[in-house]
Amino acid sequence: MNKEVTATFGVDIDHLHAMGAVDPYSKQSLDLYASGKLVSNERLYFTLWGCSELNQSLFEPKTRICMMGEPAETAYFIINGSALGVQGGRIYRLGPGSVIGLAEGIGGLGYAMTVVTVGAVQVRVIPMHSINVTLQTMSAGLRGIVRSLVMRTLKLKEPPPLLK
Repeated sequence: MNKEVTATFGVDIDHLHAMGAVDPYSKQSLDLYASGKLVSNERLYFTLWGCSELNQSLFEPKTRICMMGEPAETAYFIINGSALGVQGGRIYRLGPGSVIGLAEGIGGLGYAMTVVTVGAVQVRVIPMHSINVTLQTMSAGLRGIVRSLVMRTLKLKEPPPLLK
């Protein structure tokens, strides 16, 4: 069976850099964020890129970030670089703005795909234990939204135990 690229996702960070966003903490970047010139995926990328509560990590080229089926105890937000996600016969190109393992971690499931870096990949690390603590104190309405998002993302028919 030949594997073909099924989907590609990535925020155009060259576009952000051309508009002056090269450091999430600079005045020029913060002015750009406040200007309303960014589309929703650029705003989300920008917010997580500059999130000081999340640790940053660097994966070398050809490094496995996660393995399909392993418990998703950590999620990763790609800041820079690219990776390939392999799920059976499907291949996904993941670039800046891609999130790996968040829905699976919230759902208490294993990673949905194996992800390997193409070149060096800079990420923000999202520890699932922190997310799970937040979920326990979240209002019922917000928990319902998270439950719906996780079920839709992972194509689940029943909510995972953590979200019931």
